[in-house]
Amino acid sequence: MANFQSEVAGKVLSFASRAHATACLTPLDRMDIVRWQDRARLAGFDRMVIHDREEGDSFDIGNFLSVHRSGQAWSRWGFARKGATVTAWCCLTGADVGTFASLSDAFEAVLAETGPVPAMVDTGCVVTDLVPKLRIAGGRFGSAA
Repeated sequence: MANFQSEVAGKVLSFASRAHATACLTPLDRMDIVRWQDRARLAGFDRMVIHDREEGDSFDIGNFLSVHRSGQAWSRWGFARKGATVTAWCCLTGADVGTFASLSDAFEAVLAETGPVPAMVDTGCVVTDLVPKLRIAGGRFGSAA
């Protein structure tokens, strides 16, 4: 006699999707960042920050690098990998600098063209980082759920 298995209710597990590896900075890119930190400082850049993909981002978005001028709140240059190439752009204007074979090549192109900081128009505005203040306030207000 055949022994049939009875119907059993099961659970389907959902796994969080990850960004495609082609959209993420590689270990070689991260080594280039470390190698270029001293040269970036000499060119007037004091911070190189890797921003990781956030939960609500599209699946084709990975992490990217922003490079900040000394004393400025906003990044000056951005770098992101897409497959075998790295794209560099100016964060002040949104203009693409170009597509490069490596992050090192992109750094070279950006630092070679970096001259004096473009004059910012003084509008009397103050740039404030609100994230720390929102984190503090969030604990007081609780959850809406």
